[in-house]
Amino acid sequence: MEKIKHFSLRVIVKRFAQSFKRFPVAMIFVLFLACFMFFLNHGGKVSARQEFFLIFYSATGALLAVALSLFTEDFKRCIVATVVQASVHALWLGVSIYLSGIDRFSVPQLIAVVATVVAIVLAIFFICFYRKDQDLPFWNFSIRMAVSIAVSVVIGMVLTLGLLLLAESFNLLFNISIGSMVYGDIWTVCMLLVAPTLFMLLIPNGKNKYLTEAPEFSRFAKGVVQYLFLPLLGLYLITLYVYAAKILFQWSLPVGGVSYLVSGSMALMVLLIYLSYPLQRQEGNRLFQRVTRWLPVLMLPLLTLMTVAIVRRLTDYGITMSRLYLLVFNVWCYAVCLWLIFTRNKRIWLIPASFAVILFLISVGPQSIANITRRQLVKDTREALVSSGIKQFPVTGEQYDKWLKQVDPDVARSIDSKLHYMQQYYGFDSTHDLLAQDVVTGSMAIDVSGLSARSTHYYSTGLISGNTVPQGYSVMTYVEFDGGGSLAKGDDLLINVRCNAARGSHKGFSEDEQVEYKFVASPKLFAQYDRERNPQGNANPLTIDNGKALLIINYYSLSIYIDEGYSIDGNGLLFTR
Repeated sequence: MEKIKHFSLRVIVKRFAQSFKRFPVAMIFVLFLACFMFFLNHGGKVSARQEFFLIFYSATGALLAVALSLFTEDFKRCIVATVVQASVHALWLGVSIYLSGIDRFSVPQLIAVVATVVAIVLAIFFICFYRKDQDLPFWNFSIRMAVSIAVSVVIGMVLTLGLLLLAESFNLLFNISIGSMVYGDIWTVCMLLVAPTLFMLLIPNGKNKYLTEAPEFSRFAKGVVQYLFLPLLGLYLITLYVYAAKILFQWSLPVGGVSYLVSGSMALMVLLIYLSYPLQRQEGNRLFQRVTRWLPVLMLPLLTLMTVAIVRRLTDYGITMSRLYLLVFNVWCYAVCLWLIFTRNKRIWLIPASFAVILFLISVGPQSIANITRRQLVKDTREALVSSGIKQFPVTGEQYDKWLKQVDPDVARSIDSKLHYMQQYYGFDSTHDLLAQDVVTGSMAIDVSGLSARSTHYYSTGLISGNTVPQGYSVMTYVEFDGGGSLAKGDDLLINVRCNAARGSHKGFSEDEQVEYKFVASPKLFAQYDRERNPQGNANPLTIDNGKALLIINYYSLSIYIDEGYSIDGNGLLFTR
């Protein structure tokens, strides 16, 4: 990490120019993002999709540009570096445009986006060290990178807080009101312009990028590793080995929670080996040499325990995304331990590199865990529905409710849970071939080990295309409503609409008096109008009539919780006689 010895305006401008020269594309993205945030903060208007694209593409594009610059800056041929960077950026531009066109992200889509961004961030740490004998340079570089990130964020936050307090002091001392836009501008300058620029400036460059000398550990740093991380990991291992002995003695299967303890132990072991890597190569540190050599060996039996626990959950409750991710992580842990054993802790840069590559491969594309889980759940659910008496698809809401009451309760709960899980995590398109739009799942869903989602959510907006007063009504009032409670009248929802009495239209009521209207509707009605289920919209408006008043809904958001009732809010037009 390059040191900045003197601070002055000239030095700051020089350093800024150095960052721009080394990371020109990343700096352009950073400047654009800051300018766009200024534009939004000062009242600029763009569509929601344009806003998402410009923010997402500029932020992630800056990270990608840093990784590509680090990867290609040592290329001997400039044309090759340019072609590589241009090709990857063009691909990422297409991905960003595609993502901006998605109206509402499903959980697998969010996982794919997050996994890709995480892989890009991790690549910044190891992408330069794909050659042999790069362990010490990788360790030095990654440590300095982590320090650079921490320093940049801390300086940005301190500068932000200091300027915000300064702005607030004008109001306290001189009674000069500072608008909210100024606070937004301060945050933008400090966190979106200064902090990223400082981070790029502090990234090791030249000879500092490939330092081969092992650093001298301070007594404090060595003490933290030796007297904090080692005892903590030891306690984890002792606890898990005692639990394994209990399982063997009682001849029982492990519970699912043991997987998370083993995962935590594995993460702590990798962190310990990484932090103490230079100590393992120095004379007089036999403790670290022996401990780090035997730790992967001690982890293998615990990984076997984790495998048994995962397989048991898969056998008892079926596949879910979380279980398959845990299974892949378990296999990766085996590979890491065997690699460390046979190489004696060499080429440690492959640990984060392999994690990033595998995370990307299992999260993005048709081979991703999300898509594998979805295909298997659809297949299993269809087969279960057919075997339980369903012959025609898609099943209507009336047929589904009747079927739930006729089949065995355990079968109904199992299938309803899987359908509910697919709709909440994959979207309603995942059950489009199985269920009609008016089917409401989750009434029998069981929340067992993450199998089913906690609630069903329906949402839509822009349902009213005109405001003509229906025949038989004389007054139209814009209303907003919200509320919740237990399900009333079986499966029906109770909606309370309150509004002020219209001027001269309600005899016996003052202008400020509240009038309450109650409406009853089935959840199936809202399911039919959900934007994700029916993106093309409905020809008829969403109308609820209680005999005395008519409610035409323009926007609604409805959540139905498992065994907990419901909550709803929205707005629309109320028509009264």
